[in-house]
Amino acid sequence: MSTNKKVAAIKASMSKKLASMDSLTDGDVESLHDMLRQLEQMDITLDILSQTLIGTVVSKFKNHSIVGTTAKALVKRWKKVAKGEGTATATAATTAPSSTVDSKCSKNGGSDNDSKPSPAAAAKLERRSSVNSATDEMQSEWASLQPYRGTTCQKLLDVFKASKASLVKDGINGDAVDHLVVERATEVESAIHAKYPNQKQDYISKARSLCFNIKKNIPLASQIILGQVDATDLVNMSSEQLASDEKRKEIEERTKKLMESKQLDWESQNESKINEMCGIKGELLQASLFTCGRCKSTKTTSTQKQTRSADEPMTVFVLCLNCGKRWKFS
Repeated sequence: MSTNKKVAAIKASMSKKLASMDSLTDGDVESLHDMLRQLEQMDITLDILSQTLIGTVVSKFKNHSIVGTTAKALVKRWKKVAKGEGTATATAATTAPSSTVDSKCSKNGGSDNDSKPSPAAAAKLERRSSVNSATDEMQSEWASLQPYRGTTCQKLLDVFKASKASLVKDGINGDAVDHLVVERATEVESAIHAKYPNQKQDYISKARSLCFNIKKNIPLASQIILGQVDATDLVNMSSEQLASDEKRKEIEERTKKLMESKQLDWESQNESKINEMCGIKGELLQASLFTCGRCKSTKTTSTQKQTRSADEPMTVFVLCLNCGKRWKFS
């Protein structure tokens, strides 16, 4: 699909929402935001603006509380294109007359051979150009997807880009990373769609979970970019598997403590820890709730027994460990 047709399709979709401008739902706003982002990523020329008149529709959303900022930025950029300050200016700069270049060379005393790159540099530029064109082609295909799928691709791309610095630090070429992050975002999105082909809510829920967990786990993001983790396997991972090592260790410790707390003898097994946390040490370890009436010592032990009928309270028997006195009360 050509850029002209894509812009025309987006214009038609946005025009339908103009009728209910004051009663847009959250889904409508999200859809509008996705369409504006698609327009931001397109190379809109003066011919496209003239043929589609997309600016007339986008400008009507400039006062919207949520998408207004994006709409204003787009209209401002398109005005520069119409005035020849945007794409047209860039094109003119790259296609400067050869006579101008020749005159500059003659002024600097150089020749055409001096300005030509070496074969190795030319090959490097050619490879970079090929990689960039392939990357741009993949990203342009996102515009033909359903809006929520295109949004997922962009969010995954943003998440993967966050780990670029770590990969470059490890010696990975930055240009290669730029291409790989686009490729991996496309692969992961396709894997999510393959698992939930007709289940939009499940698709969105899984996409959000992946973006959140990958963003928190830079090592995992690096492994995905380098192809060490397959996209299909990634989609089938649980939240625990997606968590970082630190988070996984924290979850395991919390689970262990929960299981220990359910044990009947947990209090006796952890008595020393409890006393330490409460500041009970020294003679206080031998103290109890009962004080001996003879020697005033708190080193006592007590037991309870049901000596009367079941509806009566239990009888407490106390023994003083200091002087040996025994007494009871109920």
